[in-house]
Amino acid sequence: MNYTKEDFAHCISKSFFRSSAWRDVKKKSFPSDARNGRAAQQLLELESQIQVQDDAWEDIVSYYDETDAHFLAAVSDTNRDVGFRTNPRDFAAWLDILRSNLKLRSVVA
Repeated sequence: MNYTKEDFAHCISKSFFRSSAWRDVKKKSFPSDARNGRAAQQLLELESQIQVQDDAWEDIVSYYDETDAHFLAAVSDTNRDVGFRTNPRDFAAWLDILRSNLKLRSVVA
């Protein structure tokens, strides 16, 4: 399938909303851990910044497949780490982390 940057942006947008909602649930389960609420908000902020530059797309396109378990797991891992292991300053920084996770998963797979 020939995916576009727009397809990728839409997929990532949905993942940010799902991950933010998951963090909101975790916030209710662990009310004393403020990181969940901050992470939920940070994920929504990242979603509002989605812009995929051509050079970034060239790095991602060979990994991008919405039906591939490795790709989806890398996105999930990247989102799950926001506010906990990583604090990307913007979408470009988040995308760098995703690229690293994708490359790592491709070596492991």
